[in-house]
Parts: sequence; structure tokens; C-alpha cells
Amino acid sequence: MLVNLQEILRLAEERHCAIGSFNVYNVESVQAVLKATDGSHPVILAFGEKYDRHMPLEAIAALVKSYVAATPQPVVLHLDHTKQEQTVLRAIRAGFTSIMFDGSSKPLAENICSTARIVDIAHLVSVSVEGELGYLNDEDGSGDPGDPRSYTTPQEAQAFSEGTGVDALAISIGNAHGLYKGTPHLDLARLSAIAQSVETPLVLHGSSGISRDTLQEAIRRGIRKININTEVSTSGVRAAREYLTAQDDPNLRFEQVAKQAELAMENVVREYLDWFDLK
Repeated sequence: MLVNLQEILRLAEERHCAIGSFNVYNVESVQAVLKATDGSHPVILAFGEKYDRHMPLEAIAALVKSYVAATPQPVVLHLDHTKQEQTVLRAIRAGFTSIMFDGSSKPLAENICSTARIVDIAHLVSVSVEGELGYLNDEDGSGDPGDPRSYTTPQEAQAFSEGTGVDALAISIGNAHGLYKGTPHLDLARLSAIAQSVETPLVLHGSSGISRDTLQEAIRRGIRKININTEVSTSGVRAAREYLTAQDDPNLRFEQVAKQAELAMENVVREYLDWFDLK
């Protein structure tokens, strides 16, 4: 069942849990995530704007919709980290139910203005919008959380939330995209202060490599959507590499290799879904 982000985050708030958002890029990654849900966990399938050059977003939308038509649990088809209005329009036409517009590199006033325009467009057709505020490294895999002085503040979060009308807000509290260079340290006190200043559901990007205890404490303090990409992706690559290394069959087929990657990704997603549920 395909729903928008607002609907699925309402469930998270009611259950005091977080919804996992997992990046998908092809058939195997979509299957891995959906199989891991066991038909019961609500989930978000995220497709980054940068993946569009490898697989058109229209193609991934058609693929996801064909799979989700037979799933009983709520599923969101989410465009991740887009900076282009034209891409937003394409995604809406293709059937995406949620948009993450990334204006975080802009000054606050400009970020509010740009994001509010996307919200106005998307809400006309019941598509949800997630915004981002504060420093978060580019999706370059550097794992650099940056200077704490550039993290999201409660005052900025309130101004952004009220000025844009976003359905979810991604914040910066020491999290980073990619593999962390050391042990990540989230500013949980800052998270609590932000949660108290806004009613908008909060999102944590760059969650691969953050401990289970820390993620669960972040959920208790108000995080309702958690993004996982790096750990799922690298698990698939690692499984494919190990399988290829162990094979000497000249008739080895691509689908055999891809299946190993899919199984590895499924296992990682399944573990995170269990973490986020706070049973």
C-alpha cells in the first residue's frame, strides 16, 4: 500500500517508534527491503536524485509501484536529496509520494523560501515534503560531521518549520553521510531541545554506523524517520565480492551474484527494522 510520508510518520508518532528509510537503486535492493519487512513493518523506499543518471526515476517508480501493489503494510516512495525543482516535478508525475528537498547549503532565509515553494507545489497533489536544516556533509561518503557550530539550533528549526510547512525536518546533531572516521557522537541534548521547539517529525540522516543504543535513545527523544544507506549498500558489495572470490565456475551467472548481494542487504535492513520498533 503506497502512502505519503505524512501518513507513515503519523503511525510512528502513535507508536513512539521510527520508520526506516532505505535507499534503493535496482530490483535487488527493492526486493531486499520489502522482503525484510515481512509484510508488517511500514517502510520508506528512498531513491536519491544522484541515482537518476544510473536508473531513471520514472523506471524505479514503476518498479516500486508494481511491487507495493501487493504489500499490505504502508510503503512510501521517497525522492531523496533533490535540489532541482524540475526533478521534483518529474518525481511527482512518476508517482513518488514524498520529496526530500535539500536546501541546507543555502542561508536560512533562502532555504526557507526555496523549500516553501516545493511544499506549495507538492501539497497540491498530497505529496509530502521533508526539508533539511544545518550542516550535513555531501553524500560523498566522507563521514565528516563538521563543526558543532553549524549544527541545527532549536531557534532555526522553529523558524524553518513555521516558514515552510514541511511534513518532516532532517536535522544536524553530529550525524554524517558515509562511513564515520571514528565513533559518532550525537548531540542528544540538542535533539531534545529541537524536539521541544517544533511539532514537525524529526529525521536523522547518516545513521549507518551509529550504535543501536544511541539510535534508540534518539527515537525516545523525538526522531521519527531514520535514513540508512551506506551500511546496506556496502553489505551487498561485500557479499558479491566474497562470492565471486570463492567461485571458479566459468558459467557463473550475474543473477547468482546479485542474489548474494540481495540476501546480505535484506539481513541488514531486517536488523535495523527491529532496532527502530522499540518493542
